[in-house]
Amino acid sequence: MHWQRPPKTWPDERMEPMKTILVHIEGDEGQPARLAAAYDLARACQGHLVCLSVMPYAAYALGDPAMGAFPVTTLIDAVEARRKEERVAVEARLRQEGVSWEWQSADGDSGDRLVEYARLADVVVMSAGPFSHAGALKLGLTGDVAVRSPAPVLAVPEAAIGFQVSGPALLCWDGGQEAARAMRMAMPLLRLASDVTLLTVAEKDSPFAARSAAAFLSRHGIGVDVVERDGGGASVEQVIRSVAMERGAGLIVQGAYGHSRMRQMLFGGVTRGLLADAPVPILLGH
Repeated sequence: MHWQRPPKTWPDERMEPMKTILVHIEGDEGQPARLAAAYDLARACQGHLVCLSVMPYAAYALGDPAMGAFPVTTLIDAVEARRKEERVAVEARLRQEGVSWEWQSADGDSGDRLVEYARLADVVVMSAGPFSHAGALKLGLTGDVAVRSPAPVLAVPEAAIGFQVSGPALLCWDGGQEAARAMRMAMPLLRLASDVTLLTVAEKDSPFAARSAAAFLSRHGIGVDVVERDGGGASVEQVIRSVAMERGAGLIVQGAYGHSRMRQMLFGGVTRGLLADAPVPILLGH
């Protein structure tokens, strides 16, 4: 079933584009893809990039006390020098991209700082898998921020080449609170998408059915195609991947099902599976 976009007669304040885009800067393998996606999003929304580089001093405080202060200080100086080199390289590229940007530096835990800076951001751009190195740690960081951030997280695969902001989008719906929050957070991007598919798998009888969600979006000027699938022996994750491929989706919107405990990301199977090996950028809301 397709829900048409109604004629717009009144501006919707919640449809404002994503103007402040927080980008995680670390100098890892996933950074080129994160930055490329952030550039595309900034251009599409006429937005502003906030590049956040975090110095994890706490990591060095956990070393062997017998090492003494000098080796630890030397290590911190080396990391600080590398961070400065990274800033020079990234800023040179930013000037070439012609987007509005600023550089912010902070110390401490990367997850904590990203969540804090997200207070004044519309979206946080981070990495999704498959990860080349330290996959579990990177998955944990992205998941930790996704479940604690006041802004949605756009998780970008390391192999991604840009972000199809105006391409097709796939919205995963199960009627739950996380799915509803992800949908609301994604509305600025759904409005820019060429078409939106609202997918529900083996839907149960609920007052918050897929058709109700489609009607809600239609009142905000977002037309969707409702696709209801029976898993038929396949997992929900497999169905999502299949429909995303069928529809040529350039974005998946998914509720971040899980919670963060002691800096450990605990996700349900569907969210963790998609994030660990993302076929396209995933917008996560919790």
